[in-house]
Amino acid sequence: MEEKKLEIITEDSFTDGSLFFKDFLLKHYCYSNDKAGSARFLTNDEVVVIQFCLQGECSYRSTAGKESITFKSSEYNILFVPKGELFISYTDQNLDFINIYIEKEFFFRYIPDNHKLYKQKNIKKFSAFSSDNLHITPKLRSVLDDVSTCGFDGHLRTLYTKAKIIEVIALQLAQYEEEKTVPSGLSTIEVDKMNLIKELIDHNPDQSFSLAYLARQAGTNEQYLKKHFKILFGYTVFGYILSCKMQKAKNMLLSGEYLISDIAESMGYKHATHFTSAFKKFFGYLPQTLKSRKVLSFFALSELLRLDFLLLC
Repeated sequence: MEEKKLEIITEDSFTDGSLFFKDFLLKHYCYSNDKAGSARFLTNDEVVVIQFCLQGECSYRSTAGKESITFKSSEYNILFVPKGELFISYTDQNLDFINIYIEKEFFFRYIPDNHKLYKQKNIKKFSAFSSDNLHITPKLRSVLDDVSTCGFDGHLRTLYTKAKIIEVIALQLAQYEEEKTVPSGLSTIEVDKMNLIKELIDHNPDQSFSLAYLARQAGTNEQYLKKHFKILFGYTVFGYILSCKMQKAKNMLLSGEYLISDIAESMGYKHATHFTSAFKKFFGYLPQTLKSRKVLSFFALSELLRLDFLLLC
């Protein structure tokens, strides 16, 4: 008997026709446009879509419902898409997003039956698993980057991608449990101020900002900055700065274009040994490991397949 495969037919200017997959499929879309537009997806079965909006703004809507789900830069959510049509509308700007299409049973295989997300298993209509979009953390962004820089091909790449998708699900479970959605206690103005600080850090990972400087930029005080940033993003301000700094250093190492000493200096470390120690403490391995993508891929693959085994037991 022929193995059943999910099919998603796309009609738009930035995807590539029919997408066939069993269990999961990760697709990265980059689209530069000078006017608003839309795309149509047609799926032959129920599917879970993890939508990461890296840049731009887009909205999802199904033919079965009038409500739409809008994503802005650095936001993600998990969507349940029933069999049928799904429309994406996008604004007149650069659009960069990642979709992970997951077969429904494959996704819920990794969700404990006592977890609040498991309640979504019997849902039948198009909807988001979280009422508010979540913020893409530096760790999540790093995992997505790992797939793009994977040194494997063919079957090994499929295994590696599967392992990374399982890691994404694990990180999302942790984020849902910590309820890192926008809390009702923060006003829109307060949320906007914290988003401004986050963008400032995101775009300047090599800078060592002080709380006083960041507070002035947002028009708030240091006490509220520390409190509201932690509530909104789940990180302390300095914890988030360190995370962005380490992810930037990792990407520079993966490029193969920089010496460790040069990266250490660009990240604000006076001595390369201090950077090496901070990097190992953050990631659990030395920066020299990244000199070979194959070595890193094998290390990550073996660890995550072990996680896969434990989850299945």
